[in-house]
Amino acid sequence: MARRAPRQFMPVLSALESLEEQTVTAGGTVLRFGHLYGPGSAYAGDGAFTAQVRAGKVPLVGGGHAVFSFTHADDAATAIVAALDRDTRGVLNVVDDDPAPLHTWLPVFAAGLGAPAPKNAPAALARLAVGGWGVAFMDRLRGADNARARLALNWLPRYASWREGLTVTDEAA
Repeated sequence: MARRAPRQFMPVLSALESLEEQTVTAGGTVLRFGHLYGPGSAYAGDGAFTAQVRAGKVPLVGGGHAVFSFTHADDAATAIVAALDRDTRGVLNVVDDDPAPLHTWLPVFAAGLGAPAPKNAPAALARLAVGGWGVAFMDRLRGADNARARLALNWLPRYASWREGLTVTDEAA
């Protein structure tokens, strides 16, 4: 799952790896979704994350190097249906085709909302506010590849990029 994960993520990752292993051993399929957006999500127009961005409260921590992979709710639904219709086993990443670092997508998202551009925050200062886990989340995530999901499920995301779905749908406006 994560080869060099931040120390703070290890307990959660270990639990997820155990569940994934049990599911695959039982002959099942695991669908890993990216950051879900769309109606009812944190990224929706009335979502919690969107409100923080509008208020200028989401900085680029340590340079914003975390790479996010996104999944629109509609794409998650079509992947679930595809998985139910196919004899598939294993772990599949259900994400768009365009993993992007925070320092790339957050300013675009903020601009689309008419929000202030995100400020830079040194990791040491941010650690005081959000702890080591929060800093790792904002600066050390790595993106995911959807090639196996595309092949195994014969699935294509409707929103191939967060640039298409996250910034132009009314959910984010």
